[in-house]
Amino acid sequence: MPLFKKQPPPTVSPERLYRSTPVVTPSIQYEEDSKGIVTILIPVKEGDKVVRTLKVKLDAIGSKVWKKIDGKTSFNEICQWMKNEFMITEKEAEVSLSMFIKSLADKRLVALVLPPPKPGTAEVIEEIERIRFEMRELEKAYKKRRVDEKTYKEVKASYEEALKELENLEKPKD
Repeated sequence: MPLFKKQPPPTVSPERLYRSTPVVTPSIQYEEDSKGIVTILIPVKEGDKVVRTLKVKLDAIGSKVWKKIDGKTSFNEICQWMKNEFMITEKEAEVSLSMFIKSLADKRLVALVLPPPKPGTAEVIEEIERIRFEMRELEKAYKKRRVDEKTYKEVKASYEEALKELENLEKPKD
């Protein structure tokens, strides 16, 4: 039995999730065949050298959704598009997209850019905890060489900047 249990990251409110923007991790590339099917190319590194590339082929629906993850289109906008494109309910779109994004994020293929929480709310503290958790996970991934140095430094810097902003939101205003 392990001495410490791995804690899940703090949750994000549905409101913030819907306003978030999914982005593809910088080191991830993809190919698209003539039928629009996407194959995600995942570099496998030893040190700083890419030794091979894993390929993950998405199905037709996953491919269409993947192409909407452009760093500009919000979670909610993708949900609305899915609802119309696949003739499903809003709830079905939300659940499907949430699961798809979570599976991609768990593999570090995408990340969510979250809007800031409202000042003085519990979400500020939760967001600080979430970012600290993500920073620890990023550090582990970097030490295990699953994240290249450039990506590590860029993501770490953005986390540190976000933490500073959140810590200012947490402080009571005079």
